Amino acid sequence: MHLSRRSIQIGLIAAGIGLTSSLAAPSAFALDWLQFRGSDTTSSSSEVTPIPVNDSIEPAWEVPTSGRGISSPIVIGDSVVVTSSGGEDERDLYVESFSAADGTRQWQRTLHALGRPYTHPTSANASPSPASDGEKIVALFSSCDLVCLRTDGTPLWYRALAVDHPRTGNDVSMSSSPVILDDVVAVQLENQGDSFGSGIDLETGETLWTRPRPRRSGWATPIAVRLPDPAFVFQNSDGIEIVAARSGELIATLDISGSTTSSPTWAPPLLLVPGNGITAFNLREPEFPIAWENTRLNCRSVSPVVHNGQVIVNQGSVIAAADFATGDSTWKTRMREVKSVWATPIATASGIYVVDQSGTITVVGEEQNGVNGDASDSGEVEVLGTAEFTGPMLATPAVSDGSVFLRSDRSLIKLAHSTVAESRTTAE
Repeated sequence: MHLSRRSIQIGLIAAGIGLTSSLAAPSAFALDWLQFRGSDTTSSSSEVTPIPVNDSIEPAWEVPTSGRGISSPIVIGDSVVVTSSGGEDERDLYVESFSAADGTRQWQRTLHALGRPYTHPTSANASPSPASDGEKIVALFSSCDLVCLRTDGTPLWYRALAVDHPRTGNDVSMSSSPVILDDVVAVQLENQGDSFGSGIDLETGETLWTRPRPRRSGWATPIAVRLPDPAFVFQNSDGIEIVAARSGELIATLDISGSTTSSPTWAPPLLLVPGNGITAFNLREPEFPIAWENTRLNCRSVSPVVHNGQVIVNQGSVIAAADFATGDSTWKTRMREVKSVWATPIATASGIYVVDQSGTITVVGEEQNGVNGDASDSGEVEVLGTAEFTGPMLATPAVSDGSVFLRSDRSLIKLAHSTVAESRTTAE
């Protein structure tokens, strides 16, 4: 269904989006973290980040959010943007921006859910993570409400996707996040009812295309790829669909049973598909052949991380890695204090950050020279430090300018170096 620009603008009023004044829009730059798992979806950063000392680290700041949320923060210039939900049945939806420097709230926008807001108590209506192209922000909620704002908070358009798809929703949450490529927003909303994927024009909010999806619940986030033409990858247990970004035309299908919870990772030329371990497809070769498979790289509910030539996966208390080019297992270790993990780890020049649902952060030293092909607990991967915060924490952290941004269900936390000299220290 295609909507007119006027009907989309009217939707802003129907949703009750606040229109108060706000700050000037920042410009995007190299340190931005623009979507779930980072701007390139690898959950990797080359920056030196702070590590807990003596099982403690003092946050640079911690600020409450306007409601609950398990969505990840994104960083655009000096702004950290998060979504949350509250009120009766979590029908009140919030998008808000905080200063990365000191945590001051820069702006807040509110709207009212027009779709189905009900979720599991451990989840929230603010479950999908927002995304940005550096100039605009799109925020999707479990209730299928989708809003686009400028980075200064000015509302541009709003879509109640549940109006077109009234049977979309589940009792856990619709937590697949939107992605942006070449002015197209892709959403993947899979459930037992009206299950679909759509491409939406970033400028106007109009639906460019809609494709039906299998009628079962899925939570994987689509990813953007260039083949070299822009395309989106949709994953579920039935397989992989690669569709043209602007037209929605089916480019290819990959016959593999993918995870319904873990999302694929694109690290050119390989597409890493979590399912029965990880299967790597080479999307830069004709017919997209399998480059390698490793059934021991089980992801459970998190997504693959690519960092320093390795693929890293987190299986609860176990973290393991394999060579990115060959898929050969390199190391595996157990983190004794880690129990339940829903957040995808992030890897930086300082270590691998694993976020336990309880709020415990464990930083693991990356083993560059593991025992090739040996996936046993080698003990060679060192736990560099741990720190406890008030949980629950189910959101993947963000990294920018040497700092780590954590999201509990009701607050946003910045971990930063205590001195300028420390932040400039290079990794050995």
